[in-house]
Amino acid sequence: MTIPKVFVNSNMTATFACESCGELHTKDVSKFVGHKTRVRLKYKCKCGHTFSVFLERRRGVRKEVFFKGLLIQNQKAYRGVITDMSLNGIRFKTTDKARIEEDTVAEVKFTLDNRSRSEVLRPIKIRKVFSENCLGCEFVDTNHFDDLGKYFLFHFDQKK
Repeated sequence: MTIPKVFVNSNMTATFACESCGELHTKDVSKFVGHKTRVRLKYKCKCGHTFSVFLERRRGVRKEVFFKGLLIQNQKAYRGVITDMSLNGIRFKTTDKARIEEDTVAEVKFTLDNRSRSEVLRPIKIRKVFSENCLGCEFVDTNHFDDLGKYFLFHFDQKK
């Protein structure tokens, strides 16, 4: 059985439905938002059914993609692939080991899989170094008024 994800809203609450009776429950989850690891909550409904949910603390939905690209930092270009993206950032996997530190800035250049094969060049901030080959990056500017914005609007499933 798959454990459902519930999103944390701006009020630091999460709403989830009992799998048995369908009753909605809204709970304060503010004490779990800062946790570094995945948060699984167990809840017992008034009907007696006990179930679990995972808290999804991301600001937006991620989509798995496969965009070849370059990550450019200090005049050095690292070839790689964007493996997932959201309105706020990307996960970039380099083909070679990259000596990049967290909380530094870089640029990412890649081509979308839309009809016009739009090229995107964006400044990013390295938020997380998962390994020498895998980086979690945040867009410096999340106002996407170009082809990337159109891609998010028309090619991005927000319900995933």
